[in-house]
Amino acid sequence: MRLAKAGREVALLDRARFPRDKACGEFLTPAACRLLADQGAWEAVLAAGARPVARLALIAPDGTQAEHTSDAAGYAIRRTVLDRILLEQARQAGVTVREGFAVRALLRDVWGRVAGVMGQTEGNGPEEIWAHLVIGADGTHSLVARQLCLVRARPRLQRIGIVSHWRGISGDSIEMRARGRTVCGLGFPGPESESANLTLVVPTSAASRMAGRAGDFLEEILQTHFPDLAARLAGAEREPEIRTVGCFGHVCRPAVADGALLVGDAATFIDPFTGEGIYFALQGAQLAAEAAAEALRAGDTSRARLIAYDRARRELARRYLLCDIVQAIVRKPALYNRLTHRLDKLPDLAARLFAVLGDLRPPGDVLNPDFAWKLLVSRR
Repeated sequence: MRLAKAGREVALLDRARFPRDKACGEFLTPAACRLLADQGAWEAVLAAGARPVARLALIAPDGTQAEHTSDAAGYAIRRTVLDRILLEQARQAGVTVREGFAVRALLRDVWGRVAGVMGQTEGNGPEEIWAHLVIGADGTHSLVARQLCLVRARPRLQRIGIVSHWRGISGDSIEMRARGRTVCGLGFPGPESESANLTLVVPTSAASRMAGRAGDFLEEILQTHFPDLAARLAGAEREPEIRTVGCFGHVCRPAVADGALLVGDAATFIDPFTGEGIYFALQGAQLAAEAAAEALRAGDTSRARLIAYDRARRELARRYLLCDIVQAIVRKPALYNRLTHRLDKLPDLAARLFAVLGDLRPPGDVLNPDFAWKLLVSRR
């Protein structure tokens, strides 16, 4: 949208046909809402039924809760709705949208620079699309990133996500639980008045136990790991379709090459515990659009020129680091218990942490020894 509004000819290639559902926690942080407003999409998102989140809760294994209540803690919305709005707005901005187009390979010029893609729609033969710049926004399993040989895997972050939707239960909160290496998130995306998103993230070692029986596996985990939540859901109806996705933690350094750059989960995937994924994608897209516009204006999409985008992404690096630290804490029950106890007793520190997790304050406000000492060590 940003590039098209700047007068560039843009083709958006997506192998899916819309509407399509997607494994996602379906939460918008306050900063994500602001970025959607900057793009002129926020009024449409609100009109489509995005529901305000009044409470964020971290729930420790011992039952302790650390809460943050606010009139602007964020919003929840189904991805089927959000993606439809963004796709419509892209078309209105002048983007050529190709649904059902699966990219198979990158095209290169005689100097080896990326110069387009080769792909096809179902039932048709291969097609080449040449371009001045290719932007890989193709997610955690990015073909563009793999073909550019930029992926650096982070094995301890490789997990499996399981997303289910439930009818007959309502709320206005986001609740995050963890028991060891198993994480559970509960939210209430609109526009339905009584519907919930339940997301589990489990170790990859669980793959054999859930093969062909994701629904049974999900309910077993609820009973054994989160019985309080299982009791709340006892009267609700689970929608038949359950979506699973391999969350392959990785980082691409740099996130650029001659004629190409990466954005969103294709560039870095950390599996954020507190739901910042959409914010990372939107903020990364803004940085990518600014760098791409400058490179195209100069007629130079070389790696040396696009590296400005990589430098700009450093402002996201500390947020990814904070996600990584939070993940490390919640996987250790004793640490997670202590964190929630301290946040419950120290509301000023809790408000600061939640503001940073909502991207309303810079990461440096909590990524410092003084904050860590007060939160986890000091007896005051």
